[in-house]
Amino acid sequence: MNIIRENKDLACFYTTKHSWRGKYKRVFSVGTHAITTYNPNTLEVTNQWPYGDICSISPVGRGQGTEFNLTFRKGSGKKSETLKFSTEHRTELLTEALRFRTDFSEGKIIGRRYNCYKHHWSDTRKPVILEVTPGGIDQINPATNRVLCSYDYRNIEGFVDLSDCQGGFCIIYGGFSRLHLFASEQREEIIKSAIDHAGNYIGISLRIRKEPLEFEQYLNLRFGKYSTDEAITSLAEFVVQKISPRHLEPVKRLLALTETCLVERDPATYNIATLKPLGEVFALVCDSENPQLFTIEFIKGQIRKYSSTERDSLLASLLDGVRASGNRDVCVKMTPTHKGQRWGLLSMPVDEEVESLHLRFLATPPNGNFADAVFRFNANISYSGVLHAVTQDGLFSENKEKLINNAITALLSQEGDVVASNAELESQFQAVRRLVASKAGFLAFTQLPKFRERLGVKVVKALKRSHNGVIHAAVDMLCALMCPMHDDYDLRQEQLNKASLLSSKKFLENLLEKFNSHVDHGTGALVISSLLDFLTFALCAPYSETTEGQQFDMLLEMVASNGRTLFKLFQHPSMAIIKGAGLVMKAIIEEGDKEIATKMQELALSEGALPRHLHTAMFTISSDQRMLTNRQLSRHLVGLWTAENVTATNLLKRILPPGLLAYLDSSDSVPERDADRMHVRDNVKIAMVNIIVLSIFLE
Repeated sequence: MNIIRENKDLACFYTTKHSWRGKYKRVFSVGTHAITTYNPNTLEVTNQWPYGDICSISPVGRGQGTEFNLTFRKGSGKKSETLKFSTEHRTELLTEALRFRTDFSEGKIIGRRYNCYKHHWSDTRKPVILEVTPGGIDQINPATNRVLCSYDYRNIEGFVDLSDCQGGFCIIYGGFSRLHLFASEQREEIIKSAIDHAGNYIGISLRIRKEPLEFEQYLNLRFGKYSTDEAITSLAEFVVQKISPRHLEPVKRLLALTETCLVERDPATYNIATLKPLGEVFALVCDSENPQLFTIEFIKGQIRKYSSTERDSLLASLLDGVRASGNRDVCVKMTPTHKGQRWGLLSMPVDEEVESLHLRFLATPPNGNFADAVFRFNANISYSGVLHAVTQDGLFSENKEKLINNAITALLSQEGDVVASNAELESQFQAVRRLVASKAGFLAFTQLPKFRERLGVKVVKALKRSHNGVIHAAVDMLCALMCPMHDDYDLRQEQLNKASLLSSKKFLENLLEKFNSHVDHGTGALVISSLLDFLTFALCAPYSETTEGQQFDMLLEMVASNGRTLFKLFQHPSMAIIKGAGLVMKAIIEEGDKEIATKMQELALSEGALPRHLHTAMFTISSDQRMLTNRQLSRHLVGLWTAENVTATNLLKRILPPGLLAYLDSSDSVPERDADRMHVRDNVKIAMVNIIVLSIFLE
């Protein structure tokens, strides 16, 4: 078998091959030059078919089936052979393979083209060509003949006609009923052809909705379930330059962060150009060479590239927003995701078997390349942690804890921190983070021999590199050891981990030195954000309840000695950083001695923080939980900064009407209707659950 060396995997799927010898697992790869199958245990190539030898790839039956056939020519003759495979992701696999349909040996399928008009986001009609292909509908620029975008059948929810627009129809797309409006004299033919192609080539059924829409309804529903004011109202906006194949030069855009979406607006008209749910963000990629360049990767494969002078602040805000929306799998990294290394979809966790294989690859890399094994692991394992991390009951069940411990040992025994590139070292920290986010990994920190020592050395060496990407990855990993990222956790273990991490004053000084340096220079927003998380887990209630008293006092004093640095963060463009700084400030005043509290009150006035937080406390009106949390925090800080502070009280007298201020002297109880959004964890309840579980176990 001649292997095409220049072939690069573009999309891989964990499949079952059906043969006369039986069924066995194969990694099915759609590459740049060929379709390849690999042995999942060794990554050895078992078969490879150049696209020129492939006759067809087609589903077996319609509907929710899993089987498909691959037909290819044997040798130089006319004989062909058909192999059967099955996968849960048949639709996606066929879509990816059919992108290379024009290179197939037989029946080079060229779709029918139709002249249309598209209703553009700028409310203008633009001439386009729609080509109905086996995998989707391509939108083509008639002037350049280039494909502008593809509407894959797998993501099409259906079609709907427009009753008051001649030849008008919408493609309902994206999983949230986004409407893309086109008009063509051949509307019926386009839709019928698309429905036939989707059934014949992809094996899915598409339908036309019975009730047509009116143009006014389209305008109101064009963003599907995100058409509401709440979904498109900005919480933060950043000016960016969008870099896209559609445009010869970068285009100026406003990138807006809402409660649920990432919205791209045209700055001249404020029209929405694109909208993506925050839950669909897969990763944020910082360019390691250009400090303004970044890429957003989405779970459905789209990639958006931008540049911004406030890149790190933007990414810190976006990271916080994505995680606040419930998407815990997002991370920031400097290397784009190699989709050919993932054995499945970005939108779904991989199989348990795939997870176990990649845990083994860390301990024994199949191709002898440890860096490659780490990147493969990160591509397949969710950032929120190993999903199947607990050993199941059964005679032949796999010991997951042992696999995780072996993987951790392999990562920490590498001298990668000396010879590895920044990208490789970052990937190692992110791999450790994925492991310690699981229960077994979290426990291993104090139970696995030499884990703490080796990790400590690795982090210290990483800090010396002074590379923001590496430091952010290292601190984010430490945060996963400070506060458990998994469910059903043990507070005692959290206490042990913290005691170990906070034991070295020199190490903490090193972290705070990085923190102060970045704040003073106005750089490293991602590093600042991760260090604020670290301080929050150590000093702020309710997390501080598991921090040992002496360590708490030591760290609090160290942070308080740089109080002015914290106040600088209240002017930061990232809402997440303002919140983090506020939580740490609250802890300093509440837990520090009177001298520290008085100093913070003075700084609140001299640094202008009090008026800013007073404005937030009084005038924030929002349904977004992050905004409401910030409002609650600001109210708390204003109370702390003005308590027994004559100067602050005099300032309030010059700002507010006397009648309003008189309420501060009222003896009536405060009508507290707001939910507590800062103390999000009930440690007593968790401890009680732990005791009950332990008593059941002992019985």
